[in-house]
Amino acid sequence: MSLVTVKPKFQVTIPARLREQIALQEGDVLDAVLVQEGILLRPKVVIDKHAVADQLKAVFAKAPIDPRNESAIMQEAIGDIAAYRASKRD
Repeated sequence: MSLVTVKPKFQVTIPARLREQIALQEGDVLDAVLVQEGILLRPKVVIDKHAVADQLKAVFAKAPIDPRNESAIMQEAIGDIAAYRASKRD
């Protein structure tokens, strides 16, 4: 069991052992969810949607016309996103 103390401004320090187990770094974003047992903190990945849109525009500008239909392209993109997210969890 890891105990934490609520400090002024309701700040808490996550014990080092727990931070290390999930590779939590300073500046990481956590999602706080109320659950039956209390509060659950889950790491979240935050992306800048404007930066991603700019990157996609640049990629699409260089890409040749793809003969596949939109459904096939989307399935490949979904697979690439899933693989990227899995790599970030490791």
